Amino acid sequence: MRRAERIGGILLKVISDLGLAKKMSEQRAVTEWPDIVGPRVAEHSRALRVTGGRLFVEVDSSVWSQELSLMKRRILREVNKRVGREAIEHVHFVLGGSTPHDATTSHRGKDEEDGEG
Repeated sequence: MRRAERIGGILLKVISDLGLAKKMSEQRAVTEWPDIVGPRVAEHSRALRVTGGRLFVEVDSSVWSQELSLMKRRILREVNKRVGREAIEHVHFVLGGSTPHDATTSHRGKDEEDGEG
């Protein structure tokens, strides 16, 4: 008779067999960004996506882009430590809006704000 296996082990094997382990690690880098960098940095930045081992992070000002660029090696090390593998090879900072963590909010036009639209 065969021994029962834990569902977690089975899922890990399926994920590995399907070649999804790296993609899942990359996604963790995005979803866990606030925990990785802490609340102060997360207030001014938001991980957007991972493409080809490159993590794209939106920042709300050029000052924060410069600050995070200086911390890039440490951020890269912490991201890969958190996801449990070398899923991320590079971190790129891109300038975004004033509230990168609230990108799902729709932006109304000036006419709508003035009550004319």
